[in-house]
Amino acid sequence: MIFAGVIADIDFVSALFSPAAYFANHRTYTHSVLGTLFIVALSIVIVRFFARNLPETVVSLFLPLGAAAVLHVLLDLLQSEGLAWLWPFSSSRFAMDWLPSIDPWILAILVAGIFFPELLRLVSSEIGAKSKVPRGRNGAIISFVLVFVYIGARAILHSGSVATLEPHSYRGESARRVGSFPDALSLFTWHGVVETQSQLCVADVPSAFGRSFDAENAECFHKPEPSPELGAAQKTVMAQKYLRATPFPKAIVAKTQDGYEVVLRSARDIAQDEVRRRVAVRILLDSNFGINSQEFVWARDITLK
Repeated sequence: MIFAGVIADIDFVSALFSPAAYFANHRTYTHSVLGTLFIVALSIVIVRFFARNLPETVVSLFLPLGAAAVLHVLLDLLQSEGLAWLWPFSSSRFAMDWLPSIDPWILAILVAGIFFPELLRLVSSEIGAKSKVPRGRNGAIISFVLVFVYIGARAILHSGSVATLEPHSYRGESARRVGSFPDALSLFTWHGVVETQSQLCVADVPSAFGRSFDAENAECFHKPEPSPELGAAQKTVMAQKYLRATPFPKAIVAKTQDGYEVVLRSARDIAQDEVRRRVAVRILLDSNFGINSQEFVWARDITLK
């Protein structure tokens, strides 16, 4: 079950090779429906190989191993990075934007669910009481219930933060599309992205009672005007892949000595102030708008703002 529940994250190894490898592999095949079924099947084969005398059948093993693998994918689906659930049939990524990539509150609940019952067991053993309940069951049940309640609270707060962003105007323009992304620590602070006709704006959105939101405090970036260089860059293979996977892409166009440089990065990453293992696209064009190079790069290496 541990293997089935964590092996999907082996795609993190691709970050050691290049940003392009990471973009192509992270949360794609190992987090897809087909990939999850393969992980479950592989887990069953491993169990049957190392425990040939185990009385459980393949059918009885499928439920616990499948639950572990599916739970991993579902929790990642609740985050913001998105996963290609329908790989290899579609490269579109799905994300609910409820949870941060690493949620310390969920980790704290699960750790408490392991150690607090053990502490109670030690106390009860000292006074001679013996429990007939299988060891760890109550702690696991309570932990899962608390995690589900916590996720439900996150979902409600996310919905509230989106509703807060929508009715406001930003530098005189109404919102066309909004997104709200979780903070790693605070349940009551969300990182909003708003797209208007000519701008992309980012702002922290309070979701706690008694705290108001001021749209004037949003940081807004003007979208570059349609141009031959931007159009040529957006038609490249890497740009098309990036645009399909990124909900709020931000384009930056700059004149260089030999032509133009176009960078595409995620406004979500800017809102969350996150560059660790985040990918952008850099495209270099000549003066006639021909493609000199196109590459995936780490967002931390981008110099254009």
